[in-house]
Amino acid sequence: MAVFAHPDDEQGVSGSLLKYGRMGANTTLICATRGEAGEIAPGVDATPENLGQVREQEMRRAAQVAEIKHLYFLDYRDSGMAGTAENEHQQCLNQASLFDVAAQVTRIVRQEKPQVLLTFDAYGGYGHPDHIQMHKVALLAFFVAGDPRAYPEQLRAGLVPWAPKKLYFGAFTKSRFARWYEFMQEQGQEMTEIAREFQKRALPDEAVTARIDVSEFVDLKMQSLKCHASQLGPNTFFARIPEEFRRESNKTETFVLAESRLPRPDGVETDLFAGIADVAPAEIADESEELGT
Repeated sequence: MAVFAHPDDEQGVSGSLLKYGRMGANTTLICATRGEAGEIAPGVDATPENLGQVREQEMRRAAQVAEIKHLYFLDYRDSGMAGTAENEHQQCLNQASLFDVAAQVTRIVRQEKPQVLLTFDAYGGYGHPDHIQMHKVALLAFFVAGDPRAYPEQLRAGLVPWAPKKLYFGAFTKSRFARWYEFMQEQGQEMTEIAREFQKRALPDEAVTARIDVSEFVDLKMQSLKCHASQLGPNTFFARIPEEFRRESNKTETFVLAESRLPRPDGVETDLFAGIADVAPAEIADESEELGT
């Protein structure tokens, strides 16, 4: 289960979702907002008024390409970047109660019964307030979903406690972006604010605890990304990088094992389900019932 904030946030883990989905895992993506506060790429038939609807449909198409079995929207509004007026909107994720958002995620965890959770690191990759909020929410849900004292109304409604085995944070590594930054400097291109934040916050490679080979899914990853057309403007950081650079970096997805109910492995993992006997029991998938899709 991937727990994220906006359409396209899942792109850092889309290969892993594909890989394990094809192995039988009951893959789920939670998207807290519809990205209503984002910029609109040129040439896209979207307006500020309908952008949320456009991006929901883009997310649904991207999820189909990534073969994600369950997609949930939590119906919060995109909060925009830190310090903007969007942060103060009453319906935005930044203004929502952490415990109310965590209740929704906990409900979905208890429904879909994931053994592995994926989410943002503590800084949300580049500091977006919605990313940071969903980091907190996923962390809270990891700890309370298996506790019958948490959100007991869900148990009265027929759900049962469920404790995921592992929680991973997506990891942006320094080596992944080094060549990109070098290329931009060679071309005399100015770094975007987001690019500078990535550069500052990228993890040393030795901090990575899991490297997942998704090289066979690079084409599908790129196809899934292109579904998010309203976010693929020509001046974005990623649009300025040659496709061959992006394809090469997309062959591996990197993570940090943040929490585990299993013994921690020695060395770097190559399998997010290492130590878990049953990747996706058939009975779990059979009993699943999507909520709020």
